[in-house]
Amino acid sequence: MTHDEQCLTPRPARIVTPSLQGNASNSSPSPTRLTLPDSIYFLDDSGNSDVSLFGFIRVPWVEGRLEADAAWAAFLKKLQVSPHFSYTLGYPLHAVDLVAGRGRLLHPEAGTAPTALQKSAAASIVLQGLEVLSQVPRLAIGSVYRRRASREDLYADLVEMVNDRHAEAGSRCKFIVDGNGTERALRAAHRQLPTDRRHVLGDPLLIPAKWIPLLQAADFVAHAAHQSLVRHPRRAFMWDWYPRFFPDAAALMNLERRH
Repeated sequence: MTHDEQCLTPRPARIVTPSLQGNASNSSPSPTRLTLPDSIYFLDDSGNSDVSLFGFIRVPWVEGRLEADAAWAAFLKKLQVSPHFSYTLGYPLHAVDLVAGRGRLLHPEAGTAPTALQKSAAASIVLQGLEVLSQVPRLAIGSVYRRRASREDLYADLVEMVNDRHAEAGSRCKFIVDGNGTERALRAAHRQLPTDRRHVLGDPLLIPAKWIPLLQAADFVAHAAHQSLVRHPRRAFMWDWYPRFFPDAAALMNLERRH
């Protein structure tokens, strides 16, 4: 999510295992004709008034999802033993708050300011999470951005690009995006795909990131990619995080307008 959002609620999150059949409002195929994806994209956005950006994690279905979930769960379990903050499983992690030293993770009691060591430890959660993602087999990490473009326009072109790539490969995928279900423009981007050449299946699943750990991981990717691009002086310590763990030259793509 964007850098100016408020801190997430400290209550333990309700973890959701999403159905791959799309939103309830969609017409669903009969069970005997259900088409399952070859991979799942977990997406979150970042950016500012000058730049829009989406970070994503592509996970092969089904074995790759199990590997990714297990690796991220092990990472979260290690956070519980940190002496610098009180993390409990289910607490939603938000990269922009962690690197800024904000949020109830570092402010368990009103009026108690975190120490410099605590702030550094919180920022390192994002660093450690990126390292975990870089070591999971078969994951693909990427980001796309565009200057002076809306989030919705960038997303529409990303959906079309991914659809074209899966069409060439003869595969199919599904999008799971951080959202609350009201993002009509994101649904519209999927519905504009040609029905006879649709490889991004159905509408996006729009689910709050606090409910799905891998969407929180995508938030880490998006924020690290954003800082590597805009290079904010106060975030100089994380300028190299994205290229360090995801050195592929195509990992951060300036996606030009396709139409």
